[in-house]
Amino acid sequence: MSDGSDAAALADLLADDCARHILIETKNDPCSASELSTRLDASEPTIYRRLERLQQHDLVSEEIQPVTDGKNYKVYQAQLRSVTLELTDEGFETTVSRRERMADRFTRFVENR
Repeated sequence: MSDGSDAAALADLLADDCARHILIETKNDPCSASELSTRLDASEPTIYRRLERLQQHDLVSEEIQPVTDGKNYKVYQAQLRSVTLELTDEGFETTVSRRERMADRFTRFVENR
Protein backbone atom coordinates (compact mmCIF):
# COMPACT_ATOMS: atom_id res chain seq x y z
CA MET A 1 0.00 0.00 0.00
CA SER A 2 1.73 3.19 -1.06
CA ASP A 3 -1.04 5.68 -1.82
CA GLY A 4 -1.12 8.53 0.70
CA SER A 5 -4.90 8.24 1.03
CA ASP A 6 -4.52 4.52 1.83
CA ALA A 7 -1.95 5.36 4.49
CA ALA A 8 -4.26 8.03 5.93
CA ALA A 9 -7.26 5.66 5.93
CA LEU A 10 -5.26 2.93 7.65
CA ALA A 11 -3.84 5.37 10.20
CA ASP A 12 -7.35 6.68 10.88
CA LEU A 13 -8.66 3.15 11.37
CA LEU A 14 -5.82 2.15 13.71
CA ALA A 15 -6.27 5.37 15.69
CA ASP A 16 -9.72 4.13 16.68
CA ASP A 17 -9.68 2.51 20.16
CA CYS A 18 -12.47 0.07 19.32
CA ALA A 19 -10.79 -1.14 16.11
CA ARG A 20 -7.46 -1.63 17.93
CA HIS A 21 -9.12 -3.57 20.73
CA ILE A 22 -10.93 -5.79 18.23
CA LEU A 23 -7.54 -6.65 16.70
CA ILE A 24 -6.11 -7.39 20.15
CA GLU A 25 -9.07 -9.53 21.23
CA THR A 26 -9.05 -11.56 18.01
CA LYS A 27 -5.29 -11.97 17.69
CA ASN A 28 -5.12 -15.49 19.12
CA ASP A 29 -8.71 -16.72 19.15
CA PRO A 30 -11.64 -15.95 16.85
CA CYS A 31 -14.55 -14.10 18.47
CA SER A 32 -18.12 -13.39 17.47
CA ALA A 33 -19.41 -9.83 17.31
CA SER A 34 -21.51 -10.57 20.38
CA GLU A 35 -18.44 -11.70 22.34
CA LEU A 36 -16.54 -8.61 21.22
CA SER A 37 -19.44 -6.40 22.24
CA THR A 38 -19.36 -7.86 25.74
CA ARG A 39 -15.58 -7.83 26.11
CA LEU A 40 -15.19 -4.26 24.81
CA ASP A 41 -18.35 -2.87 26.40
CA ALA A 42 -19.48 -1.53 23.02
CA SER A 43 -22.74 -1.91 21.15
CA GLU A 44 -22.98 -4.62 18.48
CA PRO A 45 -23.65 -2.03 15.74
CA THR A 46 -20.39 -0.29 16.72
CA ILE A 47 -18.54 -3.61 16.62
CA TYR A 48 -20.00 -4.48 13.22
CA ARG A 49 -19.03 -1.06 11.79
CA ARG A 50 -15.43 -1.49 12.97
CA LEU A 51 -15.30 -5.07 11.71
CA GLU A 52 -16.49 -3.89 8.30
CA ARG A 53 -13.73 -1.26 8.13
CA LEU A 54 -11.12 -3.78 9.33
CA GLN A 55 -12.28 -6.23 6.66
CA GLN A 56 -12.00 -3.56 3.97
CA HIS A 57 -8.29 -3.37 4.81
CA ASP A 58 -7.97 -7.19 5.13
CA LEU A 59 -7.02 -6.84 8.79
CA VAL A 60 -9.60 -9.37 10.03
CA SER A 61 -11.03 -12.49 8.48
CA GLU A 62 -14.56 -13.78 8.85
CA GLU A 63 -15.52 -17.42 9.18
CA ILE A 64 -18.86 -19.17 9.61
CA GLN A 65 -19.02 -21.18 12.83
CA PRO A 66 -21.45 -24.07 12.28
CA VAL A 67 -23.77 -24.97 15.15
CA THR A 68 -25.59 -28.31 15.09
CA ASP A 69 -28.51 -27.30 17.30
CA GLY A 70 -29.01 -23.70 16.31
CA LYS A 71 -28.19 -20.84 13.99
CA ASN A 72 -24.68 -20.65 12.56
CA TYR A 73 -22.74 -17.53 13.45
CA LYS A 74 -19.68 -15.64 12.25
CA VAL A 75 -16.40 -15.34 14.08
CA TYR A 76 -13.62 -12.90 13.33
CA GLN A 77 -9.86 -13.22 13.65
CA ALA A 78 -7.13 -10.63 13.27
CA GLN A 79 -4.94 -11.08 10.20
CA LEU A 80 -2.61 -8.18 10.99
CA ARG A 81 0.96 -9.02 11.88
CA SER A 82 2.57 -5.58 11.59
CA VAL A 83 2.27 -2.13 10.00
CA THR A 84 5.25 -0.05 8.89
CA LEU A 85 4.88 3.60 7.97
CA GLU A 86 7.78 5.13 6.04
CA LEU A 87 8.20 8.79 5.12
CA THR A 88 9.41 9.13 1.52
CA ASP A 89 10.00 12.11 -0.77
CA GLU A 90 6.54 11.50 -2.26
CA GLY A 91 4.72 11.14 1.07
CA PHE A 92 4.05 8.11 3.20
CA GLU A 93 4.44 4.49 2.24
CA THR A 94 2.63 1.91 4.30
CA THR A 95 3.59 -1.75 4.44
CA VAL A 96 1.11 -4.14 6.02
CA SER A 97 2.21 -7.64 6.98
CA ARG A 98 -0.64 -10.08 7.42
CA ARG A 99 -0.86 -13.50 9.01
CA GLU A 100 -1.10 -16.36 6.59
CA ARG A 101 -4.50 -18.00 6.77
CA MET A 102 -4.68 -21.69 7.61
CA ALA A 103 -6.36 -22.48 4.28
CA ASP A 104 -3.57 -20.70 2.40
CA ARG A 105 -0.90 -22.60 4.33
CA PHE A 106 -2.66 -25.89 3.61
CA THR A 107 -2.95 -25.09 -0.10
CA ARG A 108 0.73 -24.16 -0.27
CA PHE A 109 1.61 -27.39 1.56
CA VAL A 110 -0.45 -29.55 -0.82
CA GLU A 111 0.87 -27.79 -3.92
CA ASN A 112 4.50 -28.21 -2.82
CA ARG A 113 4.26 -31.97 -2.26
